[in-house]
Amino acid sequence: MAAYLEKMFSFREHAERVRDGRRRPQIPTHAVWLAAFALCSLRFRSFNAFEQELRRPRVWEAWLGPRKPSADTLGRVLSLLNVEDLRAFMRHVHRRMWRAKAICRRARHGQRVIAVDGHELWSSRARCCPDCLTRRVTNAQGDVTEYYHRVVVACWIDVSLPVIIDIEPVMPGEGEVVAARRLMGRLVASYGRLVDVWAGDALYLEAPFCAQALAAGMHFVVVMKQEARELYQDAARLRALVPPAVIREGDRISRLWDLPDLETFSTLKAPVRVVWAEYESDVTTVVGGRKRRQTETSRWVWVTDLSPEVVPATTIARWGHHRWDIENRAFNELSNLWAMNHCFIHNTTAITALLLTMAMALAVTALFFERNLKPAARRHLTRSALVGRLREDIVVCHGLSVWRSPP
Repeated sequence: MAAYLEKMFSFREHAERVRDGRRRPQIPTHAVWLAAFALCSLRFRSFNAFEQELRRPRVWEAWLGPRKPSADTLGRVLSLLNVEDLRAFMRHVHRRMWRAKAICRRARHGQRVIAVDGHELWSSRARCCPDCLTRRVTNAQGDVTEYYHRVVVACWIDVSLPVIIDIEPVMPGEGEVVAARRLMGRLVASYGRLVDVWAGDALYLEAPFCAQALAAGMHFVVVMKQEARELYQDAARLRALVPPAVIREGDRISRLWDLPDLETFSTLKAPVRVVWAEYESDVTTVVGGRKRRQTETSRWVWVTDLSPEVVPATTIARWGHHRWDIENRAFNELSNLWAMNHCFIHNTTAITALLLTMAMALAVTALFFERNLKPAARRHLTRSALVGRLREDIVVCHGLSVWRSPP
């Protein structure tokens, strides 16, 4: 894997460009960050558990070098890490993935779609920091204050690999959309043409968010659920006058209404397009040992600025459903298997740096599994089992460096 990372990304060279705020560091910054990367890639669930692994003689010198950090050093250096250096490293990795066609679109369309969504990491009723968000909850003892951290995550969707692009913490006194707009501004400046369309849930159907995407020359596809909105009621009236496009796929019937040039999103001061979708599907459930056939119905409404000539309604609906990739392929896997919701250290800079490292580890290990291992090697091997193989291999190295010598 180290050889693959070197070949694809010049991994060690770019890791050495990550800096921190220490004046006279005894352990190099890149060694500490490589330890954090290994902690995430091998799915350790705490700094202390990983420190016990680092104490094994003639093992981790192969990956880190002669100086190995302790759990306290890991937390302290991550709290002082230059997060912008780490983001520059991630941009290099992502651009190399696109150029090598390691990230492939699932369908043939020209736009690159990013889903943005919020995620709560953890909560506590005892410990807090200056950047904690607060809320009042009621329990058996009465009303208590709960402290928690929340982040906004941007992730490419409708692609072959789960790739998280960037993460932005939600600060006290601001909402999720405010943090998402800050994240959008940074990604527009740094990623350029690798971002075309922004997809979000109903929370992001706000004029400032949509207007910022339009001002940057990009587009948006946002879910609309608020039936009291004038735009929703206008689309519901027009739907009764326009025949839908009916699509049959097996036991599923889709009806799509394409309603362009609606001007009832008055705060945006621009015409929008509404794609209204209703689905009917026959499903079989087993109740009491007996199979039962029933019909399930669902309704989805999306708002976008893309014209029907550029993107058809079926593509808008597919993007709207694939927005769940950020939940199913990113949040769920990172939370259940990668300890994303564990409080490794209670510091905003360290939290951001560790989450960015975790996102990079998720992307490159999935890429290594899909693109480097032969089909016969991964036939009976899962990505979770790959973690155990990597732990075994680092022991076999007997401390000899896995990185190539500099010229």
